[in-house]
Amino acid sequence: MSDNKEDSTVDNSNSTEEVPLPTRFEVELEFVQSLANIPYVTYLLTQQQLLWKDPKFKNYLKYLEYWCEPPYAQCIVYPNALFILKLLNGFMEKATVNEDGLLDGLEDLPKVIQLQGNQWMNEMVERWAN
Repeated sequence: MSDNKEDSTVDNSNSTEEVPLPTRFEVELEFVQSLANIPYVTYLLTQQQLLWKDPKFKNYLKYLEYWCEPPYAQCIVYPNALFILKLLNGFMEKATVNEDGLLDGLEDLPKVIQLQGNQWMNEMVERWAN
């Protein structure tokens, strides 16, 4: 054996190749699909209350409803995410800010989603089975 034998493993830690950033399509798809995760939505509703008061976020949620249209909806792996998106948008349309600066009814929405989440999931599974 030669002492000059090179190690066959390659260290890519100093590679100059850049990992491409996700596209807008990918970011929006990932966020919409994350709405299928009931604990995540509950976290957003309970721990990120400032987010819900931001008119930009309200507009963003409304904008994301284009995912409900056929050319985009076929990319959704978890269709109940679209239902949650519509539920959140319905809530946001009716929501008012109380004297504490919080959205009225915001504290009830996680309960509704958690209580109904399993039922919605079961209904979705039944639709897939047919």
